[in-house]
Amino acid sequence: MAALSTLRAFCIGHVPPVFAPTLPFTMLTPRPLGLPGEIVLADQRFGPGIHGAALAEYSQLFGLQDLLEAGDLVADRLYLFQYRKFIGLREGGLPATAPWVRIAPPAQARALLPTEAELHAVAMPVVVGSMFALGSSVAQNYARVHVIDDLVTFAACLGAAGFDAAAVRRFASFQGLLPSPALCLVDTPLFLAHLRTLRAAWAAFNRGGADVKREGYQMRVAGYLLERLHSHLLCQGLADGTQPHVGLGHRYVVMDPAAPATQSRAPSPATEELAIP
Repeated sequence: MAALSTLRAFCIGHVPPVFAPTLPFTMLTPRPLGLPGEIVLADQRFGPGIHGAALAEYSQLFGLQDLLEAGDLVADRLYLFQYRKFIGLREGGLPATAPWVRIAPPAQARALLPTEAELHAVAMPVVVGSMFALGSSVAQNYARVHVIDDLVTFAACLGAAGFDAAAVRRFASFQGLLPSPALCLVDTPLFLAHLRTLRAAWAAFNRGGADVKREGYQMRVAGYLLERLHSHLLCQGLADGTQPHVGLGHRYVVMDPAAPATQSRAPSPATEELAIP
């Protein structure tokens, strides 16, 4: 970049990071954690009948959008990570059963998390993890473990986000996925453009499907749908060249020291874990 940008790093999660980041960051959390400078964005803030837990990390990302657009936070670039997931610029860690992610023990995670200098040195407007070829459409993949009716309803609401019929079809039939697309280094204007699209789609979906309540694993339906749309916005730019300057980093899941025996595996693209259970 021509001049040094104003960079802010944010960790999204309902618990503190399971490792000790050296990068200065602000915690975005749905409930107080007692961390210095944390920003509490309660899931109950959306009003009666709407609980942000269904949005998973997008509850906090929409809050970050609000703070940036109001001028309460100022940053040219954002580095977004989660309490046990992040995008690194250097390869390391351990291989996982899933090809799109690597396992980072906590001590290695501390070293693999990018430094401010490394982030400032990146010239691309966005850096995400690699795209994963699904071998089937987004709709078919979603139907493996989620309720396909929800994706159909969501797709019908995309007109409110500026999608025409051809764009809706491209979304539903696209055969690539960026797991955890909210893990990124991104220029603030691009982040806000994506979040406005996601928010318009969610608002329309919420109006049309607010009476649909899912239980257990499926309760985060809005988060799963927004993750797919966010992924598509980035994947489509990679596929058609409209965003040719997308950087690809390394996606890490940090080994939880409390349960090391379970961390050698990673979720499938259909069951990709979101930030907030």
